[in-house]
Amino acid sequence: MAKLLLGLDIGIQSIKAVQISSNKDANSLLAAGYIATPTKSFLSMSPSDDQALADTINRLVHDMKVATADVSASLPSSKVITRVIEVPNMTDKELDSSIQWEAEQYIPLPLAKVKIDYVVIDRNEEKNKMKVLLVAAPISTIERYMRIISLSGLNPVALETEILADVRSITQSFPDLPNVLLMTIGASSTEIALVRDHILVFTKSHPIGGTTFTRAIAEELGFELPQAEEYKKNYGLDEDKLEGKIAKTLTPFFKSLFEEIEKTAAYFKEQFPHEEIKTVVACGGGAKLPGLVLHLTRELGIDSQINNPFINLSVDPNILPALTPDAPIYTTAVGLALKELET
Repeated sequence: MAKLLLGLDIGIQSIKAVQISSNKDANSLLAAGYIATPTKSFLSMSPSDDQALADTINRLVHDMKVATADVSASLPSSKVITRVIEVPNMTDKELDSSIQWEAEQYIPLPLAKVKIDYVVIDRNEEKNKMKVLLVAAPISTIERYMRIISLSGLNPVALETEILADVRSITQSFPDLPNVLLMTIGASSTEIALVRDHILVFTKSHPIGGTTFTRAIAEELGFELPQAEEYKKNYGLDEDKLEGKIAKTLTPFFKSLFEEIEKTAAYFKEQFPHEEIKTVVACGGGAKLPGLVLHLTRELGIDSQINNPFINLSVDPNILPALTPDAPIYTTAVGLALKELET
């Protein structure tokens, strides 16, 4: 019998959802859609705003005609602490007893107020060291998301930070790429991550995102924000459009991003001197900017691609053309929907 799961990515600007069915070795996309987030409700913590968010989610899944209430949802990266830490080699039992003490050094919140999860991602017997992926989410955030999802009439079976879902998504999109530098351009920030042998080995957040770009265009050209948003989407980093005015406005921000990416690539080389990063994969709403791939490839000297999370899914050919232009924004939702289907 096929397994069904809804992946729900609740962002500050839009809520994305996909329903995936897994039957034997095939994963099939059954439905996909997105809806504008009521931003005020997203940023608020009041019960009435939680209900407004839940109503929006309910409207989206109703329009998608989903066939399951089971949902795997995202926790915003801005609210979750994700670190790769290095500790002395120890047994799983020893790590389980010491992880709280190790976590205290990296989590700037009282441990009683967070839920901690971790996984060993590398053991180096020669150096007697091991790398551990540590994830800590505020309990208040977890409880809020569980409440909102339940209010929307859905059954939350998993919550996961966006970057982990993104990694799962790109590894199914690019199964033959062992090492990838991932750049997820969201509304408020950009997550930069290193994926080695399909495992997340490093991640950091840069406080520049789509909203930053829109505001910069509005200030530079004297536009209202909705007009600046349209110009950003239509012209982006394309230097041949609108006399390059939009590209010129955005370039300093991307220069800053590219510097962070170069530092991350250098860190990878330092940690794994006999390996290399051959591909940068961009996803998220900002990945749709015209001219981004050209700029990435030119500035970094590395092959760059935009993630299409539907590429290795079975998709109805009648709906695929309508989904493809928006494909990068569904990266997190697809990764979430694949989470419980792995086992």
